[in-house]
Amino acid sequence: MSEADNAVQTTRVSTQEADVGPGAELSEGAMGGEQEEQVPHRISSLQRYLTTPVTNIQTAADARESMRRKELEQARKVRLEWLENDVRSSQEKFEEITKGWSMAKDKVTPRELQEALSGQQQLCALLVENKKKLINDLQQELKVGDDRYVKDLRKQVEELDLMMERMEDQVKTLTKAYREELAQLERVYQQENKVLLITDKKERHQLLKKLWDEELERLAQRKKKVEEYEAKIHSLMLETIDKQSVIKTEETSNFQVLEREQQQMQGTNMIMRLKQIKERDDVETHKFNLANMKSRIISLQAEKKNLVTNYMSQVKQFRTKSRHLSKDHKRNIQQYERIQKTKKHFAVADARRFDEMWLTLEEEVRQLVERALVIDQRICERHLGLAWERPALPSSPFQPKKPARTPDPQPVSQLIHTEQSSQCSQGTTTDASGGPGSQAEGVDADACGEQTAAQSESDAWESEEARLSTEMKVMELLCDETGFLMEDQLLKMLAPLEKQGPTSVKLGSLLSSLGVEEEDLPKLADFLLTYQQQQTKVSSAAERVSIRTSTFDQAAAVETNSDLIHPNHVLPALKSFLKQHMKSRLDDPSLCLHLHVIWAVCVCDL
Repeated sequence: MSEADNAVQTTRVSTQEADVGPGAELSEGAMGGEQEEQVPHRISSLQRYLTTPVTNIQTAADARESMRRKELEQARKVRLEWLENDVRSSQEKFEEITKGWSMAKDKVTPRELQEALSGQQQLCALLVENKKKLINDLQQELKVGDDRYVKDLRKQVEELDLMMERMEDQVKTLTKAYREELAQLERVYQQENKVLLITDKKERHQLLKKLWDEELERLAQRKKKVEEYEAKIHSLMLETIDKQSVIKTEETSNFQVLEREQQQMQGTNMIMRLKQIKERDDVETHKFNLANMKSRIISLQAEKKNLVTNYMSQVKQFRTKSRHLSKDHKRNIQQYERIQKTKKHFAVADARRFDEMWLTLEEEVRQLVERALVIDQRICERHLGLAWERPALPSSPFQPKKPARTPDPQPVSQLIHTEQSSQCSQGTTTDASGGPGSQAEGVDADACGEQTAAQSESDAWESEEARLSTEMKVMELLCDETGFLMEDQLLKMLAPLEKQGPTSVKLGSLLSSLGVEEEDLPKLADFLLTYQQQQTKVSSAAERVSIRTSTFDQAAAVETNSDLIHPNHVLPALKSFLKQHMKSRLDDPSLCLHLHVIWAVCVCDL
């Protein structure tokens, strides 16, 4: 390490920092160039000097490895000689043993056989001892080789550690030397840059001053020339303007004369040409109009014939189509009546099934309540030692009655009869006239009669359908607004059903609880609609504005039913209907209770 430090010290270059003049700075720049040339030589010598300890370790390790390989080769040769000698000796002994066995076959007496056998055993024991001795020698040599290998490994590890230490020292010294050389070079370059900067600044100032003086002289000369040129240009411009004005006046006068003459010639020529063109156009237009009128008359006649034939064919098609449509209409009406009957049947069956399920569930609940009361009595009397009183059980709020049915639509057979009569009255409209005009008039009369019959039939059907739809909407709104009168269990059971199923069941339960019969259902719907009309007549404009500006959520929820009756008027209308039309049934306590509840809700809404 000390030798490496000395080598590094030799590479260092001391610098003196002091203020010197330009000449001294130039000399230092020359010295810096020489130092730059000497730096690679010093670095290479330092690298060679530092790599020698590492290479010495490597050469020593290589020499040791070559010696080890020679020793291993000699040991291998010795082992081979041992093995060859052992093979020869064992072969000889084996031959003796085989000869002894062949000689033992010639022996006859047991004593001779025993002696031959003992001799053979001794030879075999000697052969086995020799083999064991050889094995022991080989194992001993193997153990020695293993010990030597472990020692070599340890020594290699030590050499590697030493090599790593020397390499780290080498790297450290090289980095230190590189840093010092780099710092020295930076200082030299900075000094050179300072010197060059000072000299360049002086030269730049001198050149700028010289250039500035030359530019000033050029500007003065240019100003003089510009003034001279401006005076010349001004004089020339005045001369050219005078000349151009004179020439322009002469040209304009000549041009006006020529233009006047040309316009006179063009006017005469134009008048003659227009007269000729007008005469020619009149002749051509007359010819064209005559040809157009003839062709148009022919085309209109052909078009008239086509229209008459098309009209007759369309009339026939409309007749056949109207007959088919009337048949389809009859069939649809019959199908609708069958569907209404099936709906009524299933509604009654569903209501009956619901009543049965309700009663069975109520009976099960009553049994469970009895069991719970018995258990409570035993706990109070046996375990707590208290007197037990049977609590009052509430009565069932549900009394199974006939479920309310939706009103039957008017029999649509009347529509069929009216349609048939209208179709029969149309049979005498066509007459057997000769010309196409009379046929067209007969066809028009038939078509008009069929259209009026179909229109009346469709109007009757639409009015009936509209009445049924309005009644259904009013009933749905009534069920929605009076949902608080229904049982929670009923609402939970109806929640997973579709839209039409819960409405019919809710309506049946509501009407049965209020005591309204099936025959009174159309009266109730008409009363609700008339009540809405009365309320709208009585209410003032301010109330209408307040109703319109009510919450947007309620208006969106009853968008389809708000035109029929306002949701806030449903409960008062129901109350007034029950008071007017159900006076004979007010003795029922459940109905009175429902009326009181409706009255309380109306008061809260107000």
